[in-house]
Order: sequence, then structure tokens, then C-alpha cells
Amino acid sequence: MRLTPRLLLAASLLASCALAVPARADITHYQDGRFCAGLVLGCSGNGPVALEQGETRVINVKGQNVNFCSAVTVGGAGVTVAVDGTKLIADGATAGTGQVDLRFTLAGDAVPGNRNVTLSNCVGANFTLVIGVLRNGDATAIAPIPDQSNLFTTVDLTVSGVNIANAGAKVASTTSIPASATVQAQVLASTATSATVRLTYSTALAKATGQLFLFDAANAGMCVPGVSTKILACYGGSIPFTINGPNVVESITFPNGSRVTPGSVLAIRVKLVRPASGTKSTTGITLAGSTGGEVVKWQVHPSAVFVAETGTAFSPTASLNSVRFSTGTQTTDLLVRLQQVPAGCVTTCAATVEARTEDYREAAPFRRTAGFTIAFQ
Repeated sequence: MRLTPRLLLAASLLASCALAVPARADITHYQDGRFCAGLVLGCSGNGPVALEQGETRVINVKGQNVNFCSAVTVGGAGVTVAVDGTKLIADGATAGTGQVDLRFTLAGDAVPGNRNVTLSNCVGANFTLVIGVLRNGDATAIAPIPDQSNLFTTVDLTVSGVNIANAGAKVASTTSIPASATVQAQVLASTATSATVRLTYSTALAKATGQLFLFDAANAGMCVPGVSTKILACYGGSIPFTINGPNVVESITFPNGSRVTPGSVLAIRVKLVRPASGTKSTTGITLAGSTGGEVVKWQVHPSAVFVAETGTAFSPTASLNSVRFSTGTQTTDLLVRLQQVPAGCVTTCAATVEARTEDYREAAPFRRTAGFTIAFQ
């Protein structure tokens, strides 16, 4: 067939029409204003996008020519979605990237879980965004935690709240005595209004504190502990807790400095985990003739170079000295005077103080020690 000017013109028109047809749409990013707020294009991929029961939110869906999609549907009940606008964007994306804004409205009782959102009328193809419906729960309080009569490794907490079924748990901002214990949180049972959480520590403790977070176990990775009273994908915010075991020595410090010279006084401050109780007991058994409070055993090493200072009962030859913390007292200062430097001490030498409660005199983690320096001048 001979190409005439008319045929060439027709071919040219067909080619130009073909170039005008949009390329196949493809979701590459989405912007939810929360997890993706700090990213120019938003989070990559097609979801799942986290949405909570009861909220209305616009999600910006981006991709090559997605702005040509004009219809949208979502699976399941309790969630509605509508196209809120479309546009081409120029924020560092590939040339031709479009955006379709989807407005989601979730009922307060929308069933939790993932849903497929179908974009259609996209020039001959349909495309899928995935949303994850999260329970909008709120864990509000932990029931009073009884004092533990012995050193503890496992403690169960009872948490109350609203819509906290299928709960998982995390713990953050932990402290412990002794220090550096790790903890695992396990939900033993949960209903819409209550959860039982078991904390298991890596070593026996006298005290532990932390912040407890509950979340929907179906979306465990989305709950990121923080300081807000309402954290997305968590059941509310954090709930602080304190677990007390037997009273032990928490710290030994030197309020007037940790360097002592001949003739000067060393002040030793001993602090308990909590104020001394009114009844002295050992593993829950009240001692006959008890005058109340807590007894702490202590000694300086080397002891022979020190003498008692007014107000402190001290013997350099005793294996351990004793001091009673009166009821309600948490700290006490012990005073000893350095008579002379130890034999063999050239310019300075190291010395220590040890202290431990009477209950746990043989338990190494609770035999607290602190170092100080003996110097000629």
C-alpha cells in the first residue's frame, strides 16, 4: 500500500492519541500526617495505613497517574471512603506522579483488622490501598500493687480501661534495684475493660519502676512508647507503676565529699529503697521485742584507722556495725573520723564502705558498697 499524505496524517493522529492515554496507575506512597508526616513523599508502598475506630482522616495517595482514578470502595462494614480531590504533584516525585485524596470515616465499632480499598476508573485498571483499622482503646489505671514480702522476679498487674480487648503489653523507662534488670511483659488475659499483665524480670529485685503500655496485639509494631497521653495504636498513653519488695539499701553517698585526710570527718549517707516501716520483720515474721524501724549493718574498710564521731555508734574491730532507721526514716548519716592513713599508703589509697539490711546480709546484690579516698592531705 502506497503511503499517501492522507494516510500519514491519520497515522500521526492515532499516535498522538495513544501518547495522550495515561500510563497504568501505580500506588507508590501515601501520606497519613502521622507516621509519614516527616517524609516529603510520605510512607512508601500501599499500606497498611493505620486508622482508628471513630476517626475521620484524609489520606493522600500518590503514584504514577493515580490522579486519574475517580472512584473508590472499601471492603467491610463500619468504614466509608470518598475521593476528596485529585492533582498532579511536584514535590520531588517522578514526573507525572499524581495524587488522589481519600477521606475515610470510621464508625466507633468498626471491626479491627486490615481492609482493601479499591481505586477504580483509573483508565482501565483498578488499584489497591490497604488500611488497618485499630481499636481506639484507653488503658486508664493499674490496680494497687501489694508490697512483695520477698525478692521478686514475677509480678502480675491488673489494668482497667475501655475497649482494651486483644491486648498486648510493652514496658519502657524501667529502673530496678539492683540496677540493669531486663523485663518481659505478657498479657495473660484481656477483656474490653480489664487486662492481666505479667512482668518477668531477669533477676530477683527489691524494687522496680516503669511505664506500662497496652495495645491491640494485632498491630503490635505500631504502638511506639512515648510521652503523650494518647499514642496512636496504643491503648491511650503510658501508666506508671512501682513494685516494692523487701526494704534494702538503695545507695551509699558522701555528702561532704569522698576524700578524707587525717583528723577530718567522713560523712556517709545511707539511703533505703523506701522509708523504714513501723514493724521490723524478717520475710514477713515480726521479731519479738522489735522497737520498729529497719536495722542496717555497715562498716568501713580499712576500719582500724577510723574512730567513732559523736552521734554514731562505731567499732573498728566489729565485723559489722549496726544502725537503726527509725519508723518513717529513709536516709541517715554516719560519721567517722580518720586518725591516720593506713600502713603502706603512699600518697592516696582506696577505701570502701559497705552496708546491707539485716534481712539480706548474705545476699550479694544487696550488699551495697561505695568507694572513697584516704589521702595524706
